[in-house]
Amino acid sequence: MPRNLRLTSRVAEALLMAVPEGALLVGSDNRVVAVNQRLIELARLQDVDTSPGAPIGPLADAVAEQLPSGSTALRQLNRRHFPRTAEFRFLDGRVTRTSRRAIDVDGEHVGVLWLVWDVTDQRRRENDLRRHVHTLGELARERAEFTARASHELRTPLATILSFCELLTPPSAGPLSPTQSTYLDTIQRNAHRMQEMVDGLLHASTTAGAHGQTTYARVDMARLLGRLTGELLPRAEAAEIFLAHDHEAGPPAYADRGQLENALAALLDNAVKFTPPGGTVTVSAHPYAEPDGSGWEIAVADTGIGIPKEFQEEVFTEFVRAPNARRGGYPGTGLGLATVRDTVRLHDGQIALHGAAGEGTTVVLRLPTRSPGPPGHE
Repeated sequence: MPRNLRLTSRVAEALLMAVPEGALLVGSDNRVVAVNQRLIELARLQDVDTSPGAPIGPLADAVAEQLPSGSTALRQLNRRHFPRTAEFRFLDGRVTRTSRRAIDVDGEHVGVLWLVWDVTDQRRRENDLRRHVHTLGELARERAEFTARASHELRTPLATILSFCELLTPPSAGPLSPTQSTYLDTIQRNAHRMQEMVDGLLHASTTAGAHGQTTYARVDMARLLGRLTGELLPRAEAAEIFLAHDHEAGPPAYADRGQLENALAALLDNAVKFTPPGGTVTVSAHPYAEPDGSGWEIAVADTGIGIPKEFQEEVFTEFVRAPNARRGGYPGTGLGLATVRDTVRLHDGQIALHGAAGEGTTVVLRLPTRSPGPPGHE
């Protein structure tokens, strides 16, 4: 071997030994210049001549013997056609990622540097994650189907109970004694409460199925919120709650109007439901413009019972309710905030919750105005 080649090989080998990946330097004559121990171990080349000056062919053949027949990597090796990057899946389950870099000196091609990583554990984790996500998706679909079926089955007997309550209410069936009136009121109140829960379950199952059928269109946020707060006003007044709103005009948002309306209505419903008489619910909506994009910031604030800080993440999980809401006997299924969160995420938005138990709650949404799909009209 010429002295200058030996020197070049020794320098290259010393450099490659410092590289954590498997590394192989091949000259323009398709002969080995240098190789590190890591590559010999990764490619199982202990019985192959990898000394400086050795031809690259036997090395490629040794790797090919470890690959499944018919694989793309095997065909590439047999044709000696090596892509810039490739992934090799060996018969024993190992997976490596390979990168090829051409080396030019003064415009002349002098060789190729190969780098090889063992990505077996990474691919195994990714496959496990994909299987886990698929399983969770199937479970979520089955739960939504069960919820929808159960809710539909409950609606008929509930409607019957409420109908008979109406028939028993004076003057339809004659006067009732105070005790009978109390019993009837209790039946009606709890039947209505259960009906709200059933409606919530149905809405949740419908929303879950609708996320794959999202239709984006231009939505006038100020107009939408103005209508929703107007519809809520009689209920707020009946509950002796002051409802304030501050909506600025601004650019349209691109959103699925039905899903967004349901999410905002759920926020407003929660604010009124969990605020005692004499309290205040404030709804505000303002457009914002920032270097990374523009959008709408919507805040729904109330002076109600609040959410304990340790539960402010959990309440975004389906069927989870804050303990003070359960103790207070407030009706609900624990689906409202979960639905809101899913809708906001679907629109590439952000949601934040502030407050504490006994201090009220403020929910802030930030929704971008950019179009996630073809624009339509509200």
